[in-house]
Amino acid sequence: MKQSKLFHLLFPFIIMSIPWIYLGMVWNQLPATIPTHFGINGQPDAFGSKDQILLVPVINTIIAIGTYFLLRNIYKIDPKRKNNNNIGVMSKIAVMVVVLLSAISIFIIYWTLHGKVDGFNIFFCAISLFFAYIGNLLHSIKPNYFAGFRLPWTLESEDNWRKTHQVASKIWFIGGIVLAILSLLINTRILIFVFMGGVLIMTIVPIIYSYKLYRKTELTDQNN
Repeated sequence: MKQSKLFHLLFPFIIMSIPWIYLGMVWNQLPATIPTHFGINGQPDAFGSKDQILLVPVINTIIAIGTYFLLRNIYKIDPKRKNNNNIGVMSKIAVMVVVLLSAISIFIIYWTLHGKVDGFNIFFCAISLFFAYIGNLLHSIKPNYFAGFRLPWTLESEDNWRKTHQVASKIWFIGGIVLAILSLLINTRILIFVFMGGVLIMTIVPIIYSYKLYRKTELTDQNN
């Protein structure tokens, strides 16, 4: 039990130390002036001093560790904690957030080192697989005020919440897999728009479904 608690405590620090180790290994290879922004063509269009690269792991480390401990302890401040227990699901999401942000930090450091965006498709593929993973968990999330489709009608009705997240789970899982495959097949410039459109669909469709379900239930209650 103590070893398990210690592992969960140290996990985000261990994973987020990887980008720092990588940065330390390539630090002397970085030029004094580095690219700080890349255009849609993958080429740098803004530059700054070498030290600015430190902002990437600093910001991502703070976000990752903060999100990790917040999600693992969110049930303590959730008004609905008496009705459900999302600790397991939230912990899994927390772990993936840390892994994703660590990977993003490494990607950005690598791009900065080489002075161009390389492997952008793999980057989008990784994010898409993260969406698929979230989709695989959505059906298990019980009503709460912090994760999931937290709409007025889903929070008021456990049945609406359950059905909405069952539908959203399938959409996000399939959508994530499809986007991951497309990320490896299509041109990067096109991929950006396809990816944005895909995420928009994955978000809007469950909301529309949830609202229609709410209206249907409301009309049924009025007729009765």
